[in-house]
Amino acid sequence: MSVRAVFLWHLHQPEYRDPQTGQPMLPWVRQHASRAYTDMAAALERHPTVKVVANWAPSLLDQLEAYVAGTQDLDEQLARKPAEALTPEERAHVLREGFSVDWNVWVRPVARYSELLDKRGTDLREIDLLERQAAFTPQEMRDLQVNFVLAWMGFAARREEPLVAGLIAKERGYTEEEKVAAVDAQRRIASRIVPRWRALAERGQVEITCSPFYHPILPLVVDTESARRAMPAVALPPRFSYAHDAREQVMRGLERARAAFGQVPQGMWPSEGSVSPEVIDLLAACGVRWCATDQGVLERSELELGTALPDGYPAHYHPYRAGADHAVTVLFRDRELSDRIGFRYAKSDPREAAQDLISRIADTEPEALVTLALDGENPWEHYPASGEAFLDALYAGLSGGEIRTVLPRDELRERPARARIARIHSGSWIDSNFRIWIGHPEDNAAWTLLGEAREALAEAEEKGELPRDQLEAARGHLLIAEGSDWYWWYGDDFTTENAPEFDALFRRRVAQAWRALGLAPPERLDRPIIAPHKDAGHAAAVVVDPSRLIEPVIDGYTKGYYEWAGAGYYRPGTTSGGAMFRGQGAFTQLWFGFSRTHLYLRLDPAKGADLKGELVLLLSRPGAAGEKPVRMRLLPGGAESEAVDERGVRSGSGRTGTIVELALSREALGLQPGERISLTVRVLRDEVELDRIPRYGEIAAAVPDRKFELANWRI
Repeated sequence: MSVRAVFLWHLHQPEYRDPQTGQPMLPWVRQHASRAYTDMAAALERHPTVKVVANWAPSLLDQLEAYVAGTQDLDEQLARKPAEALTPEERAHVLREGFSVDWNVWVRPVARYSELLDKRGTDLREIDLLERQAAFTPQEMRDLQVNFVLAWMGFAARREEPLVAGLIAKERGYTEEEKVAAVDAQRRIASRIVPRWRALAERGQVEITCSPFYHPILPLVVDTESARRAMPAVALPPRFSYAHDAREQVMRGLERARAAFGQVPQGMWPSEGSVSPEVIDLLAACGVRWCATDQGVLERSELELGTALPDGYPAHYHPYRAGADHAVTVLFRDRELSDRIGFRYAKSDPREAAQDLISRIADTEPEALVTLALDGENPWEHYPASGEAFLDALYAGLSGGEIRTVLPRDELRERPARARIARIHSGSWIDSNFRIWIGHPEDNAAWTLLGEAREALAEAEEKGELPRDQLEAARGHLLIAEGSDWYWWYGDDFTTENAPEFDALFRRRVAQAWRALGLAPPERLDRPIIAPHKDAGHAAAVVVDPSRLIEPVIDGYTKGYYEWAGAGYYRPGTTSGGAMFRGQGAFTQLWFGFSRTHLYLRLDPAKGADLKGELVLLLSRPGAAGEKPVRMRLLPGGAESEAVDERGVRSGSGRTGTIVELALSREALGLQPGERISLTVRVLRDEVELDRIPRYGEIAAAVPDRKFELANWRI
C-alpha cells in the first residue's frame, strides 16, 4: 500500500479596502492573482492525477471578485496614469513600491530594472524619495511601473498572455499603451482564477476548503483568556469574548466559499492553524467535518485513555477525532516537510528539491497519512520562475504511484479516524501558542480598541433603538478588525514597510464601526498604535526643542526670522509615498513655543496647499488617560478663529493667512510648569484626515518653568 499524502495550500489576503472609499490600499490581491493563484491551478492542470486541498480566505475571494468587476488599487491607478502626469508625491510612491519583490530573483536579473533600483538606492532609511524622484525621467518611471507589473507575472501568465513575454524581453523603452496593456492583462488573468479552480474542484482533483471569513484567530475571538493556557504569564488586554462573532466568521466563510465554487466546504484551515477545545466544538456546530493544524498542537494535547497508535511512524501521521462529541477529525501537519517547501527549497535546484521531498514522504510507513499544510502564494516569489520547475517535478513525482495524494473528505469517509483526543491544546502553528497576535503592548492596544467598539455594539443591540442596517454595518467593520493580519504586524515579531498602512486600516475599521452606531470614535483611534521606528521607508524627521520664550504676533503672516526665533520646530521626514498615499502633505513644518501664559503653534503650508477645513491639536500627558483635543476652523484671509476644546470652551484663537498661527492659553489647557506633554496636529475636511504632523508618533515637549531660559542659554 502506498503512502497517502494530503497537500493543503492556503491562499489568503486580508481586507485591504479603505472603509470610507472602498479602494484597496495595497496591491497584493492583484499581484498574487497574476502569479500564485493562476500558477497553482495551471500546475495541477498539467498533472491531473495529483489531488490537493485549496484553502481560500473568503476575504480574498471577495476582493478578487471586486477586482474583476473593476475595482482599482492605488498602484494600478498610478500605472494607468501617464508617467508625465504623475505628481512628485506620486512619483515618490512609485519609487517606494515599485521594487516590492524579491530583488535577487526578479530585479537583478533584469538589467533595466536593476539599473533603476541602483539609481533609486537600496536603503530607504537613507533616501529622501521626494528629492530623489526629480532625477527620474518620465521614461524611467514608466519602465519601473511596467517592470514591477511584469515581475509579478507567473509562469502561466507568461504563457497564456502573448504580450507578456514580449514585454519582458523588451525590458525598457515602454510606451504608455504597453503599460496599460500590462495591467489589462492582469485583469484578464484574474477573471479566470475562480472558474479555473471551480473546474478543478468539479472534476474531483481539488477539495475546496476555507478559513473563517476575515481570517481571525478564532480562539482569541471566543475568549482572549485562552492565550494563558500556553502562556500563563502573558500580559493580556481587557477580556474580549464573543463566541457569536467566531461562529459568524465561520458560517460566513463557508457560505462565501460555496458561492464561489458551488460546494460547501467540509474542511477548514482555522486561521494560522489556531485551535482550542471551544473552537473545535464551534466548528462541529457549524457543520465542519475536519480541520488541520500543526503537529506541535498534537504534542501538547491529551489523548483519550486507551488510544493506541501503531508503531513505526510519528503520532501526527494519524487523523484524530476531537471535540465534545468527537464530531471533528483533526489532521496535524508535518512541520519539517511543510517548512521545507515554504522556507528551504527556494534556493535549491528545483528538481533535486522536489526529489528530496518525495523521498522523505515515501520513506514513511505505508499506513501513514502525511499532511503538508502551508502558504500557497508567498513562497513562489522566491523560487526561480515562480516555482514552475519545482512544482512540475514535485507533481510528476507524486503521480508515480509510490505516493498517493488524497483529499481528506474522501480519505476520512473511507478510513474514519479511530484515535481520539480528550482535550486539544489551545495554540497555533507558530510555537503552539498565540504570542504573535496578543501579549505585546501594540497587540493589546489594538485588542482594547476593538473590545471597546464591540462592547458599544453589544449595548446598542441590547437597547434595540438602532435600525438593523446600522447594527449590521458596525458588525461588518468589527468582523474585519478581528482579522489576524493586523495583529501579525503589531509587536516586534515581524516587520514590513507597510506597517503604517496596516495600522491605519485597522484603526479606520474600528472608527467606522463607531460611526455606524451613530457615535463619535474615540480620539485614540486617530493615534497610530505602531511605534514610530516602524515608519519604514521615510527619511528621518527633524525635531528641535524650544530654546527661549517667545511672544509672536498671531495674524497669519510671517514678519521675519526673529518673530519665531527660539521656538522649537518639527520638520516631517520626507514621505517616500506608501500604499496609503494621501497626496502631498498640507504643511512642511510645525513650529511650537511658549510664553509664560501661552502655547504658540505655527504651521507653514506646502506650496499650493488648500487651507480649508479644521485644525485639531491633540494634547496628551504621560500616564494621563486620553488626549485633550482643541479644534479651530481654518479661515483663509487672516480672519480670527476661536480654538475650543471638546466641551466647546475657548482655549485661544488663531488666524490663517500665508501661514497658520495659534495662541492657546496654558491655563485653559491645564499646562503646569515643568511637565512633559505630547503634541499631534491633524488637518480635517468633513471629518476626513488630510494631513497629520507627525504622521506617526508624537512631538514631545516640556512646558517651561522659571529655569527654562537659563538652562537653555547655558547649553
